[in-house]
Amino acid sequence: MNNATYPAKITGLRRQHLFFALCWTAYFSTYIGRLNFTASLAAISAAAGFSQSELGLVSSGFFVGYGIFQLVWGFAGDRLDPVRMVFSGVLCSGLLNLAMACASSPGLMAVIWTLNGAAQSAVWSPLLRLTVERLPGVEAMRASVRYSTTVPFGTLAAYGLAALCSAMGCWRAVFAAAGLFLTAIALCWLRGMRVLAPPLPAAPARPLPHRLPAVLALICLAALASGMIRDGIQTWTPTYLHDIYGLDNTFAIVLTFTLPLVNLCGVYMGKWANDHIFHSEAVTAAAAFLAACALLAAPALGVRLPLWACLALLGLCAALMLAVNTMLVTLVPLRLQSTGRISALSGLLNSATYAGSTLSGYGMGLLLERSGWPAALLGLCAGALAASLLCATAAHGWKRLRG
Repeated sequence: MNNATYPAKITGLRRQHLFFALCWTAYFSTYIGRLNFTASLAAISAAAGFSQSELGLVSSGFFVGYGIFQLVWGFAGDRLDPVRMVFSGVLCSGLLNLAMACASSPGLMAVIWTLNGAAQSAVWSPLLRLTVERLPGVEAMRASVRYSTTVPFGTLAAYGLAALCSAMGCWRAVFAAAGLFLTAIALCWLRGMRVLAPPLPAAPARPLPHRLPAVLALICLAALASGMIRDGIQTWTPTYLHDIYGLDNTFAIVLTFTLPLVNLCGVYMGKWANDHIFHSEAVTAAAAFLAACALLAAPALGVRLPLWACLALLGLCAALMLAVNTMLVTLVPLRLQSTGRISALSGLLNSATYAGSTLSGYGMGLLLERSGWPAALLGLCAGALAASLLCATAAHGWKRLRG
């Protein structure tokens, strides 16, 4: 996507930094407004008396709303004004968080949280398109990779806020605080982007390369596997530490959320390996999946590692999955920006990732109930190995597509 197509590139360094800060903060805020529920599960269950299955339904509602509407808003994001789409998504999420603070039944909470997923799905794909349109090529690539750092920082912020509100004895406060924060960020976004990014006509869509559908299908399946592995590790690590090492649940949760700090390494580790070693997002993702499979092999075969080694292993696996996410969900659409469908492509791949996240909760739980931890971990190993083979298969076609 060149400057002839998009003449309004932001060239001043100060304005570029302000643009990036607005984009990063907007996407960061969405993690606070989605992970606050997961972080407050224990407090809500204890205070409101809701069952685990009722709360699980609420949590699943977000993934359903997000995954389905990611496709809808992804395709719409190539035609509608991305600034207004991001504003609408963040603002609606803020209002829905405020509504969640007032909800008193699990059924109503499930409806609100499903709508929250639909609202937040309108943020990522238009934001990526906006970044490509407004920043010069190198800066657009750098900014898009840095957006991945919102995942660990947003996770830490959401769980920190939930812990604070839990200590205060009011689980509803976590939704009220998130709602007010998201609303404020939405208003700041709109005011700043009116100056930095006035509306532009949408780029004309071009015919898709004939190899793209087959390659994209393989990459989508790999993205689905990355969501399964990433959320399988994040969701079930506290239970694993409690069952295998006998840790207190609270201490296990505290240890688990040191993982986002390690995840930061995955963003830059993956980008460095892609730029200096593999020179292909598909090959980099294949290598990351294969490394994750190797790391998980020992506990999957029943080897009881020291606690520090287990935490390091799980942290590295989580970092590798964030590297995969950066390759497949961020860089693949950027490499295909000349098609004029960057929002649709990123929406499709992000939707696949969240489909994997949805499957991981049910699939891991089922394996644990029927066969225990070795089978569950072998399932993650098998998923990582299969995804590595998918990416390796896609690599030849992807090399031609990325240029």
